[in-house]
Amino acid sequence: MSDPCPDCPICRAPGPLAAPRHVAAWADLTAAEQFTLLARLGEALAAGAAGFTVAADHGHFHLRPGGAQALRLTTGGTDPLLPLIAQGIDGAESVDLAVAFAMDSGVQVIMPWLRDLLDRGGWLRVVVGDYMDVTEPAALHRLADLDGAQVRVFEAGSGSFHPKAWLFRAADRQGAAIVGSSNLSRTALTSGVEWNLHAEGAADMVARAFEDLWTHPRTCPLTPDWIAAYAARRQGAPLTDLAQKIVADEPPAPPPEPHAIQRAALAALTATRAAGRRAGLVVLATGLGKTWLAAFDSRAFARVLFVAHRDEILTQAMAAFRRIRPEARFGRFDGAEKDEGADILFASIQTIGRVGHLRRFAPDAFDYIVVDEFHHASAASYRGLLDHFTPRFLLGLTATPDRSDGADLLALCGDNLVYHCDLFDGIEAGLLSPFRYMGVPDEVDYAQIPWRSTQFDPEALEAALATEGRAQNALDQFHRHRDGPAIGFCCSVRHAEFMAAFFRDRGLRAVAVHSGPGSAPRATSLDQLGRGEIDILFAVDMFNEGVDVPAIGTVMMLRPTESVILWLQQLGRGLRRVEGKVLRVIDYIGNHRVFLTKLRALLNAGPGDRSLALRLEQAVAGQMALPPGCSVTYDLRVVEILRDLLRPKSGMEDLEAQYRDFRLRHGRRPCAAEVAAMGFDPARTGHGGWFDFVRDMGDPVDGRALVTVADLLRRVERDRSLSPPALEALRHLRDGTPTPEEGRTFWAFEPLLSVEGVRLRLTRPDPDGKAAAMLAELADWRLATQPGQQAAEAPVPFTTSGPDLWREYLREEIPPLFGARFSPGNWNAGIVRLNNTLILLTTLKKGGLTAGSHYEDHFLGPDRMQWQSQTQTRRDSQIGRMLSGADDKARVHLFVRNGKLRNGKAAPFLYCGRPVFEGWEGEGPITVTWRLPVPVPEHLRPGLGIAG
Repeated sequence: MSDPCPDCPICRAPGPLAAPRHVAAWADLTAAEQFTLLARLGEALAAGAAGFTVAADHGHFHLRPGGAQALRLTTGGTDPLLPLIAQGIDGAESVDLAVAFAMDSGVQVIMPWLRDLLDRGGWLRVVVGDYMDVTEPAALHRLADLDGAQVRVFEAGSGSFHPKAWLFRAADRQGAAIVGSSNLSRTALTSGVEWNLHAEGAADMVARAFEDLWTHPRTCPLTPDWIAAYAARRQGAPLTDLAQKIVADEPPAPPPEPHAIQRAALAALTATRAAGRRAGLVVLATGLGKTWLAAFDSRAFARVLFVAHRDEILTQAMAAFRRIRPEARFGRFDGAEKDEGADILFASIQTIGRVGHLRRFAPDAFDYIVVDEFHHASAASYRGLLDHFTPRFLLGLTATPDRSDGADLLALCGDNLVYHCDLFDGIEAGLLSPFRYMGVPDEVDYAQIPWRSTQFDPEALEAALATEGRAQNALDQFHRHRDGPAIGFCCSVRHAEFMAAFFRDRGLRAVAVHSGPGSAPRATSLDQLGRGEIDILFAVDMFNEGVDVPAIGTVMMLRPTESVILWLQQLGRGLRRVEGKVLRVIDYIGNHRVFLTKLRALLNAGPGDRSLALRLEQAVAGQMALPPGCSVTYDLRVVEILRDLLRPKSGMEDLEAQYRDFRLRHGRRPCAAEVAAMGFDPARTGHGGWFDFVRDMGDPVDGRALVTVADLLRRVERDRSLSPPALEALRHLRDGTPTPEEGRTFWAFEPLLSVEGVRLRLTRPDPDGKAAAMLAELADWRLATQPGQQAAEAPVPFTTSGPDLWREYLREEIPPLFGARFSPGNWNAGIVRLNNTLILLTTLKKGGLTAGSHYEDHFLGPDRMQWQSQTQTRRDSQIGRMLSGADDKARVHLFVRNGKLRNGKAAPFLYCGRPVFEGWEGEGPITVTWRLPVPVPEHLRPGLGIAG
């Protein structure tokens, strides 16, 4: 419910035809409140009322007597003009505006509503005067930046020019007009004492006057050349005293200043140019101002090209650059407009990237080129553009480069990573809000929704999400976790409208904003959200980028998201920093692998499921390193969903356990060749590549080196056709020694390698040799496992006459430990008896065994195990007496392995010592419970399926 507004006279005396609560629109009322108001309207009409006009004076919805001819006067101060203008634009299909002068501050204030009108296909015409040269050139530039608007200038000369009028026309040609004293300035629109009369019956009269003005001989189109000439004239001659007073009353806002992280990035860019570099990549997390950084950095360059893949990004970039370079000449180069002469050109890659369009520009046409988020497209789509132009500097911008294309991204920027700052860095620096993330279970069965190429079938997804059951769950989660105004991201227009209606019917102020008909007005809705007049705004791909509403306290992710970038952008809508704010994030997680995308982004996990699984367990255990004030919490059902999606392939946990065991025994990590000697494949770790696995296991890996030679590392890992001379050549990179000719010849056409005399070198910077060492390590492994080569063996720290506890042995290595010889006929069984010694060779996962040979063997805990005998074994047999300890001379030894195979070969067994009999049950087979005198070490437990 909405509390009464103390400044609203309607709240103090609402009357029978006013909303019972302080709400601004009919849609904000509940169904019961709407029905009551309609009943009262019927009573008034029955009593002889001629008609009523819908109004929202003071932000309070009511019906005013007077019909279509009703008038309203705004007087400024506490009754400002801006809400009335916003209301008119929101309901209009076309808007005409005539003002004597325009200040940049006023254009900035009204700009969101004008863009909203144009984005939904509306018409905008503006006539602005040059009377007394008060109009600011920056304001004219900003109006000219409006894609789709028609702007003309009335050249007043020595005469006067004083119109101030707005005309609004709806689709049915019904209209309204505002005529009064307000020019286009922030003061006039928001706080000044200005009288303006709103008349719903005066539209035709004002329209005729506007048409006369539009076609007046002294009215001409606003062009870049006109603005340049006007700016020169205005600068060259002093303003009159009256004009100076008007301008002084509306001083321009100071240009934005870069924040600490942007200053650090700017310093890095300056340093890299001083070092002679002509290109570089900057990685800044969503919300840290990538576009602003580019605008700041561009100030030293005369001609700038900004390239992006979407028109929305270009429009937002123009707004940012305009604040930094208010009087520069801007232009667009896209499907609708091609302004080749602009000082700062904003171009879509789909248009400017065509060969025919590139030929219209000289290679040195631009001093500075910015390519924004070009990981959205393949590198090939930018190659033509980057090969054509020769700027003094190329800046690549991205928020989160994927490891899979990170090397390509870096290559396009001269292999020069200038600066990097991720989401957590931004929060720790105090520039982004901390957050409390809640992963909640999604009851939708995504397995039943068809997957079409890269996304769910849109219609089937919408049908599954737009249900009362799921909406009720979302409402419950909203009440449980929310804090402040919220944005909910939906999968479709119908989904957003369904959610808004569901929330409204339950007493909440909710709207749906999208690009289709019936959307709530975008700019007004955001304004109301920021002022707390809306509880939640449901959006469909409308606010992924460029929204600045600091008051947003809750973000609801109500749809699956296939893109990491999209999910981070949606999260970023709530990260605007406000003192004391902690953003609430309510994120639905379902039973489909697409939900792992957002998990990987949030937990900062590397490629591969095992990397993600390790991060998840750290988060569940509260061991994840987070910035101060942040938390990540998953509902227990969500944890089970994610664990099921990430369930390891056979052998992955075993690999991790043996890696940790090696590190404990030897005080260092195993190299790739040593892991191969254990029977594992370093290229198949479940973590991406070998060095991704090393990093996820907690050992240091140089991130820059990993990206620098990512393509070559992948090739060495996966290309089984590499010859020994080719691999041997990579070994020489490590120490810089001469490379044999056959190896040099093999790599002669590899772009990441170059031949210098008798040596092979990396073409990308590797000042400390870490990238070369990585390649050499993989080459060592590949050479050690070549046919006829002996793989390096892991060192053994100590030996005994019998088996060593927690050491692995191949089946054929076990008999000599007991003074016996290996023979397949005897030692391929699960139980081997040697006089008074019973050796149990136990495989926990028995995939591939014939029917009737599966035994229920598993650990009950770190020191207890359930083991099952062969079917023919009975309690009163000799083996039965040895198992139970009835034969006091018997000795039982337990060897265990997770699965039969490791990397396609027979897996070794882990020696677990001499178990103690606790009890048994059953007969043929017998189920025995063993107790281990020494519990399984913690680092080996995952590989044996022992829960933490």
